[in-house]
Amino acid sequence: MRRDYFVCVFLICICVSLFYVCFLPLYFVYGGIVPREFGPIETAASWIFMFMVFIVLPVYAAVKKKFWMSAGLAVYGIVAAFPVWVLPEMADKLAGEDASIVTVIWAFLLRSIYGMAEAPFAPISRALGDSFAEVLPRRIMPVALILYAGVQLFRFYRDAYKAEQLDPMKAIDKTSIENGPRNVRTASIPEVLGTVISAPDASLRNKPEEVKKPTVSDTNVDRPEE
Repeated sequence: MRRDYFVCVFLICICVSLFYVCFLPLYFVYGGIVPREFGPIETAASWIFMFMVFIVLPVYAAVKKKFWMSAGLAVYGIVAAFPVWVLPEMADKLAGEDASIVTVIWAFLLRSIYGMAEAPFAPISRALGDSFAEVLPRRIMPVALILYAGVQLFRFYRDAYKAEQLDPMKAIDKTSIENGPRNVRTASIPEVLGTVISAPDASLRNKPEEVKKPTVSDTNVDRPEE
């Protein structure tokens, strides 16, 4: 199911590019520009496509953790940039008279891919310039990957910070430090203000006085005469 996102995003980008190629003449061709006029509908569709490819889909995929959507955009960006990577190395082979038919067909396919990838961004050149619009297809891959990675890193560090703040062991350690033996002993001894007068012991107050028993020496005893 997740790979369906990859296929859908990649095929939608290819279908939009082929729509421009089939119904409208090319403006950007490999090695040059074919000047022409752009209609209002074509221009509006180009701006919507650029907005979807560079903002809506990458942000949605990054926030919702849809990696396969970002992967689909990245692969489309690789396809758009592939002719620019390969065709300059094939220039010497194509310039010679002994160029093989396979090389010529391969170069034709790469030029067609280049024109297909550049077609949706051609009307934007009227507002942003040819040089800016021409490199837009090769910016899709880095934007999709960097934006996805940046959002995931931000989310990781945010969750780690929240987990650290809500850690119960950290709260217990902090409480134990604040309520240490010294602090408990200090808190248990109230502060005494003024002079303290202790009351007499109730046990001593209520205890009857001991009666002194008379001794023989203290009394005169009359002894009968023998």
